[in-house]
Amino acid sequence: MSAKDQLKKSNLKGGTVSKSEANRRLSRFQIYIGIALLASASFGIYLLVTDKSLWLQAVSHAYGLVAICAIDIVLGAGNLLSQRRLILPSFGWAVLTILLQIGDIATASQYHMSVQNFATYLFGLWAFDSLLAVQGVVLIVGLSTRSYSKMLVKKKRVTYFDMGLGNSRRDFIQIGATIGGLFALAAALGAWVVLSPPASSSVVPPPGNSTGTTNTSNLPSGAVANVRELQAGVPAYFDYPTAGYTNMLMKKANGTVSAISILCTHVCCQCQYQSATQELYCPCHGSVFDQNGNVLNGPASSKLPSVQLTIDSNGNIFPVKIVGSGPCVQGS
Repeated sequence: MSAKDQLKKSNLKGGTVSKSEANRRLSRFQIYIGIALLASASFGIYLLVTDKSLWLQAVSHAYGLVAICAIDIVLGAGNLLSQRRLILPSFGWAVLTILLQIGDIATASQYHMSVQNFATYLFGLWAFDSLLAVQGVVLIVGLSTRSYSKMLVKKKRVTYFDMGLGNSRRDFIQIGATIGGLFALAAALGAWVVLSPPASSSVVPPPGNSTGTTNTSNLPSGAVANVRELQAGVPAYFDYPTAGYTNMLMKKANGTVSAISILCTHVCCQCQYQSATQELYCPCHGSVFDQNGNVLNGPASSKLPSVQLTIDSNGNIFPVKIVGSGPCVQGS
């Protein structure tokens, strides 16, 4: 060990560590940070590829996650290359990523779900939990680098972790701009998610299927259809009790009429009616229901709620109430 290194020895974690050893440890910690950030990106990409509800129900969430994955990759690669000035931005980005992901729970209404049900769904996704976990690793490792960063401060030059009263205005502005930029980016992503309009409540049937839509212009107030206008075996759709809570109205061959919600009881995606099989298919995760709302194939585990109907002497159909329960918010 050189005399210069001997002079650079400092008390650290109960022992003495040379500058060269501190540099090696800091490099090792940056490797951990880089691996964790790249792992976070891989979990985010997995969610983007496998969870269709992101793209079908809240596209702004999907694009926000794309941005998070891209920044994770850039910061991860930079840390693997031992770019010292990326330590603090990586630490700050981990904090903001965790806040953004958990903050998504507040946008449950875009999924027609309650906050509690949406939180249960998100934390039930192993990739979502893993993404949060590895960002937590970045926080822990980032804090562990602080002491080593201080040891490696060069004369007339400070690290992001060594800001004090004696630092120059230029250093203060540089650090403030870095942190402020991260907060601005997080705020922009958050605003994008919150202000983006929810997915359209209109039903897009699979190609080749015939579907009907109700014409309420000639109907009395509160009516959703008239029996005479319905075709047997051809569904018609209406929102009740609020916009976005879409139901399927079906006239059977014997003339009876029934209605069920088409919001899947898994994550409230809108199901699509398959005329060939007379089943309802959820495009988000593949759940299948029969015409009565019974589950034929998961991951949904509960029956689709039905709509109690009343029909007046002129054949006008009025929804009365939702019968059954599920995770989807009905409104009032």
